[in-house]
Amino acid sequence: MKPLLRFLGIVTALFAVLLIGFSLMLSRTIRNRDRAFRVSVNRINSELNAAAAEGRDPQAVIAERMPDWSAQYGADLPQQPQYLPAQSSSAPFFADSDADSVICSVQDADGLLLGFTVYRVPDNTAKKVRQLANVLLIACWGAVCAAALYLYLRILAPFRRLSEYPVRIAKLRTAEKLPETKDRYFGNYVWGMNMLNDVMQTDSRRIAQMESQRQTMLASIAHGVKTPVTNIRLYAEALGTGLYSDHGPESKEIAAKITDNADRIEALTAEMIEAAAAAVSAYQPEIEPFYLRELADLTRQEFSGQMQLSRVPFTVTCSGNPLIRSDKYGLFRIISQLIGNARKYGDGTGISAAMMRQDDGFCISVRNRGALLPENELPFVFGSFWRGSNAKETEGSGIGLYVSQKIAAALGGRIFARRLPESGEMEFSVFIDTL
Repeated sequence: MKPLLRFLGIVTALFAVLLIGFSLMLSRTIRNRDRAFRVSVNRINSELNAAAAEGRDPQAVIAERMPDWSAQYGADLPQQPQYLPAQSSSAPFFADSDADSVICSVQDADGLLLGFTVYRVPDNTAKKVRQLANVLLIACWGAVCAAALYLYLRILAPFRRLSEYPVRIAKLRTAEKLPETKDRYFGNYVWGMNMLNDVMQTDSRRIAQMESQRQTMLASIAHGVKTPVTNIRLYAEALGTGLYSDHGPESKEIAAKITDNADRIEALTAEMIEAAAAAVSAYQPEIEPFYLRELADLTRQEFSGQMQLSRVPFTVTCSGNPLIRSDKYGLFRIISQLIGNARKYGDGTGISAAMMRQDDGFCISVRNRGALLPENELPFVFGSFWRGSNAKETEGSGIGLYVSQKIAAALGGRIFARRLPESGEMEFSVFIDTL
């Protein structure tokens, strides 16, 4: 709204300058014309007074002198002057209230009032032009302001809201759909973006599922290889200790080779396990400053609609509004995972997210009511491909919290899980050490 107000202010100032400048210019022209008109009136009336002093009829003098006055005064000559005798009983009553006329007295040589002469301004076009110009400028100002308001409300404001959506669906895996509209400018755009969002989310889920299955398979293979490797190591140690002493010195050489191969296989399996988990959690932070309330608003905006549809009570609170240097969308990815888990494993009676400042950083907390994890399982919830005892009948891959922990670590923080038996809630808290 501020750009619109700024534009309207500039337009208003511009039209005000034009209006004042044009009015001043025409006023100066009118004053100059009025001054010239009064000069000609004074001269003509002096001539009429001189003729009256000689006993001549002022009306006859006017009729006689009009051609000469026209040549002498040109455009400054008053319209046909009208002489009104003061002592004639047959003279018609005359009254004048027009500001564009001047009434002058005519006297004889003894100063006796003989009558009056009415002089009218020959042309008031400048005044009419000034009035017309003022009306036109005001009308143009109103039209420009109305057009600017229409463009802002119908095009610019909706476009500004929609322009952020491609970034949201690119960075947020759970971006909520745009409200459908029949607007002739953006209706098809909104429909297309929602369709694109559906396709991207479907593809993202499919890719995540396939990647999880692939990494699970790799991890399973790696774990399966560890057993024979362990057996090889045991046999090698038996040979090395002389358990099979009948083979003589060759047995020690064989044992050394077996041990060397076992070490290589073991290193390979460890690398496979690490690669399987790291591939799932690949993450590059994008550090930038933002206010904590922006993250709270983003969370509220993205999940409120989903929670309403699911009829799950959902609240987001933010205590304070510190300026943070971190990855807003990386933090939102963690929050999305925690809220997603809260929806899957909670009982649907309430989910809450709270964000607050700490002495040396800030904290994000997500709570949900439902089945509590046993105390002895809490140390393992952030392990890769680990699933708790409450997840037997729930879909999942067991890497969500592991990835979230990796993201938090990349941002200089950590995630903690705890049971709250008194309220029947599970709480996951994210602590980031630096602001």
